[in-house]
Amino acid sequence: MRVLINNHILSIRGGKDMKKTKIIFLILIATVVTSFFILKTVKKNVETIINLTTEEKIADYEYLCDILNKSYPFWMEVEADGIDIEEVFDYYRETIHKSNTDIEFMKEIKSFLKEFQGYGHLSVLDGYQYQYYVNTINSSRGTLTESSRRWIDTSFAALFNPTSIKTYSMLDQSRLGFRSKKGLKDKYNKEITNEDVGEQLPSKDDNNLSFEIIEDGKIAYIKINTFEWSNIEKDRQMLIDFYKEVANYQHLIIDIQGNTGGSDSYWEDLIVAPNIEKPLYFDRYYLINNNNFISPYLEARFDKSQIHSIETLPKFENLSNEVLDYFDHYIVQESRVKPMGEILFNGDIWVLIDESNYSSAENFLIFTKNTEFATLVGKPTGGDGGVDPILFSLPNSGLIIRFSMLYGLNNDGTGNEARGTLPDIEVSENNDALTESLLHIK
Repeated sequence: MRVLINNHILSIRGGKDMKKTKIIFLILIATVVTSFFILKTVKKNVETIINLTTEEKIADYEYLCDILNKSYPFWMEVEADGIDIEEVFDYYRETIHKSNTDIEFMKEIKSFLKEFQGYGHLSVLDGYQYQYYVNTINSSRGTLTESSRRWIDTSFAALFNPTSIKTYSMLDQSRLGFRSKKGLKDKYNKEITNEDVGEQLPSKDDNNLSFEIIEDGKIAYIKINTFEWSNIEKDRQMLIDFYKEVANYQHLIIDIQGNTGGSDSYWEDLIVAPNIEKPLYFDRYYLINNNNFISPYLEARFDKSQIHSIETLPKFENLSNEVLDYFDHYIVQESRVKPMGEILFNGDIWVLIDESNYSSAENFLIFTKNTEFATLVGKPTGGDGGVDPILFSLPNSGLIIRFSMLYGLNNDGTGNEARGTLPDIEVSENNDALTESLLHIK
């Protein structure tokens, strides 16, 4: 049967089909909406691991902001990048207030700190990084001097406070990023070791070193990818054997392009000490604001005789009054490396560098620049040569924050974090660092 309405023919049967389709559509909509709320509830249950209240989240955030305002030494570099610090503080205060779960809160803290471009290692440790710190410290304790142990016990004490231990025990430690361990497969719900996750966790690198004879009897080459602590013992004998093999060569090129650091012990013991016949040393200068928060870290690392009022700082050619006015103390620390014994390589050493060199790789280049241990060839480096970043925990969440407490100076008074180390020979437009060094050698 068909009915004519307003010149349209409607099928009674078709009308029933449309009604049925409409009902099915509404059921689908209801199912999707219900599923959404179920998933949202499940997600909230999974990501709520320590049951932080909004007030506790905000308290942690304000605590973090207060410490950074008083003690973080790189605000001038942040502002030079055009970042409105107060605007960032205000924005994340709102986003943290709105965070629904503990994991969301942690991710917001991570995003907040990333706004400041990572100057001075500023960051929050996720589960992966936390476990790596713990593993490294536990494995190195037997080799530490008394002064190093005192520094470790103070600057890394946050790793072992009860609140942080509880929080990080609930986080996935198998990969970078914040993720709850709830609902993960059994293989993730255990302490993570290098053997468990292979190359996901920093570990001994079987390909950390590569060797080459560029010109027989004259030019040798070593590539070192990282100065990771875990590589020291594995790499030691290979490097010593190669130094002996090329002992009578005229030139040794050490390529650390792409090397972002690791441990100062690596370059001190495996690169410098075997290849010098007398101690090399120079004085390093750091600026700092000494306050109640910083003082325990400072006393654990330095003798009182090394800490001075900023008014007595020697003149530096390019140290601005703006920088001087920002800090109230400075530190003088002698950087010294003693010979291992008999010198192994006595020719000219060339070190290839680039903008990725940072942290302990930067320390090696600062040492090299100031002691003339080698000739630097390449591009200006990434900076942040200094002592290890300090760690502290947020009181409610136990999240661990790190940053370098010292503002390191180059020998001309410029900030090392912003400017890095300048090469002795800068790469020309059409060459790479290796080609450039070979041009000067030949």
